Amino acid sequence: MEHKEFLIQQMNFTKTTNRSFSSGKYYHILLIAKGECYFQLDEASVYCNTETAVFLKPEQKITMTYHHNKYPLELLSIRILPTYLKELSDETCDLEKNFNFIPVTKTMVHLDTRDTTLLKNVSKTIIVLSRTENDFGYQLYEKNMLSILVILFLRSCIASDHVVLSRNRKNLVMDDIFRFIREHLTEDLSLEVFEEQFYVSRYHLCREFKKLTGQTIHSYIVKSRLDLCKKYIEAGKPIKEVYTLGGFGGYNHFFRAFKKEYGMTPKEYYESLTE
Repeated sequence: MEHKEFLIQQMNFTKTTNRSFSSGKYYHILLIAKGECYFQLDEASVYCNTETAVFLKPEQKITMTYHHNKYPLELLSIRILPTYLKELSDETCDLEKNFNFIPVTKTMVHLDTRDTTLLKNVSKTIIVLSRTENDFGYQLYEKNMLSILVILFLRSCIASDHVVLSRNRKNLVMDDIFRFIREHLTEDLSLEVFEEQFYVSRYHLCREFKKLTGQTIHSYIVKSRLDLCKKYIEAGKPIKEVYTLGGFGGYNHFFRAFKKEYGMTPKEYYESLTE
């Protein structure tokens, strides 16, 4: 059976629907133009809206679920043969090779508003073009529009990957900071130390830490040291030694922080253990 070089369809759903899509011999892009739905991806049901697209490599299948609501679902299905991607390429850009750089067979791509609008408009332009085959320059116009569509999508994949890497890097840095605090809890943990250790500004660190934990890095360190001091008190260590073992620079600071956190003084806590 001979396959067309590419197929672009606009699909509309207004009723609750389960729909399977098969890429066959094509690379397959499912772009959500309007509404929202769920795709079964890696054994999980993943929510998708107009800021996402789904990409399938050849010989892959995926299931979409749309739950009826006041917003109808509009999908743009874009399928392109690998051989036609070669034809659209030139010596500076191998489009088929770049599609293969996408590491998984099925993936969800995050799009920004500008990319979504461009992809949607170009796709619909190509659909309309199919009705004007006798117009001047039709074939060249169509081919160039399709090249633009493919390049836009690949750029969106790259941008999406950069966002994911950036988020992962932030998580990695924060994990490293938590580990550093645990391993150096009784030492100097000033913001200057974190700046030198992780090559990030104290302002960025404080902002990201508060965003992640809901508390300041100073509060987190104090609470961690208080928890350590409690363990020393429970182990029978003299209170006059506990605050230095826990990393507090002075007794008054330790005393005030302990009472504020636990509602009793260190001595009262020790006495409560012996009652």
